[in-house]
Amino acid sequence: MAIGRELLFPLVGTQYWQDPNTGATNESGFSGLPGGNRNGIGGYFSLFGNGGTWWSASVSIGGEYPWTRALDDGNATIFRNYNYMRSGFSVRCLRD
Repeated sequence: MAIGRELLFPLVGTQYWQDPNTGATNESGFSGLPGGNRNGIGGYFSLFGNGGTWWSASVSIGGEYPWTRALDDGNATIFRNYNYMRSGFSVRCLRD
């Protein structure tokens, strides 16, 4: 959480992820936090501390479902999925 330009906690490292946090190195520097997600069908919230999903600016074939990227604590893979627009995921602002 940020107030102005000061962070209340550092957005680095892997300490916010639950075990086993398989293969976590943060060598990419992305520092994604495990903010969980809100399911687009049932509306329930899950995976806080265990996973994170981020919206992409791209949409899947047909333009109905936005692409997302996801990380979880049990796998060193970055997942690419498409999801319902009514789902709740994190947003990562990037600078060109």
